[in-house]
Amino acid sequence: GEAGNKKLHHASKSIASQKEIGQFQEALNEVCLELAKMLVRDGEGVSRFVTVRLEGARSSKDADLALRSVCNSALVKTSWLGGDPNWGRILDALGYSEAKVDPSKVHVGYRLRANSPVVYSLKNGKPTRVGFAKLCSLVAGPEIELHIHLNLGKGRGVMYASDLTEAYVSFNKGDVTDPASLGG
Repeated sequence: GEAGNKKLHHASKSIASQKEIGQFQEALNEVCLELAKMLVRDGEGVSRFVTVRLEGARSSKDADLALRSVCNSALVKTSWLGGDPNWGRILDALGYSEAKVDPSKVHVGYRLRANSPVVYSLKNGKPTRVGFAKLCSLVAGPEIELHIHLNLGKGRGVMYASDLTEAYVSFNKGDVTDPASLGG
């Protein structure tokens, strides 16, 4: 380069093979994913970590819009806090997202662990016959896995979220009693 340094890479001879670059990229992606999960788990007052998996969106963009709407909904987050498998709040969040959603096609379910089956509380927009106590048991622990299928296309995504606790509200409510503390 202009600084007089030798070039590290030539078209005919590279420092690392494509395989090594791929392995490094995989490892870097895994580290970044774990750091992102740690940020969610480390939120003020977090009591539940939620993995939300969405499939069947019309596009990747719609999957992202739907996921953000569900994961950022205060009503959904408080239902997670209460251990309430409330599919109505999830449908509500999907409905006000900018994603294309047909409520009569939506499936909502929960899975306890990676190897266990998804237990649906809603299929094709209608409640299933799974008992409320069973559904509550799936959202009672510190880790929840929510599955949403929009049945409109091939768009999919995963997002990580947390519940919304009293501790979070208390920490962030801003007990301002002295106007001078506002910096003005």
